[in-house]
Amino acid sequence: MSEIRSREDKPLPGIDYSEIHIPDEDNIGTGTFITVLDPKAMSKINPIMSSIVNKPLFQLIMGINAAEDEATVLLGKADNTPAISRKVFKIPPETNKDDALNFKIIFKEWDIKTLELDGSTLEEAT
Repeated sequence: MSEIRSREDKPLPGIDYSEIHIPDEDNIGTGTFITVLDPKAMSKINPIMSSIVNKPLFQLIMGINAAEDEATVLLGKADNTPAISRKVFKIPPETNKDDALNFKIIFKEWDIKTLELDGSTLEEAT
């Protein structure tokens, strides 16, 4: 029962770093994925994509659409099958898009539970 923890600095334009944490390597469908944006990234880049892939076992993708104030999260296997879990979250319109923002995805048993922005839980889009 080893944990998995991996951090990648500057993985894509606009992203300061991303970090995955899976507490139990035998249960890779449960954990957290953090993406911290560079200051002003949401003001300059649209969309912003952040992902972690371990073929064929796991992939998690987050697309941040600043123009629509939404973030879409997909979780599943990296084997060309559809996502197991997909959710869209609303980014509050008052969010300062010039700040360095911290997005935290919490997933459990292959289900996306929540997306937090700077520690506050975001509402799902309807």
